[in-house]
Amino acid sequence: MAEIIRGTTPTIQFTFNEVDVTNITTAILTVKQYGETKLEKDKSKATVGEKTLSWDLTQEESLSLKYGVCTVMINWLLADGTRGASRVYNVEVITNHILEVIV
Repeated sequence: MAEIIRGTTPTIQFTFNEVDVTNITTAILTVKQYGETKLEKDKSKATVGEKTLSWDLTQEESLSLKYGVCTVMINWLLADGTRGASRVYNVEVITNHILEVIV
């Protein structure tokens, strides 16, 4: 199981093997915890690679997650109108000795 350490700036990355990333017009990353959407980021906040889309979380965003498991997923739309979605990934949110934003 992947992990997010609270208060850090992790990167959530999705790799595409069958979808041409250049054809993705819309992408939405969602992070849910205990049935509540905690984070939602669109493609404008993503880093687009040759076969990847990735989003960096801020310290504040990772601190907004509670200890335990959260779920991560993306939905996307291709230029031709085809909609796709990833499977739901379970990610463990773990503790940090410093639970505040470091500047």
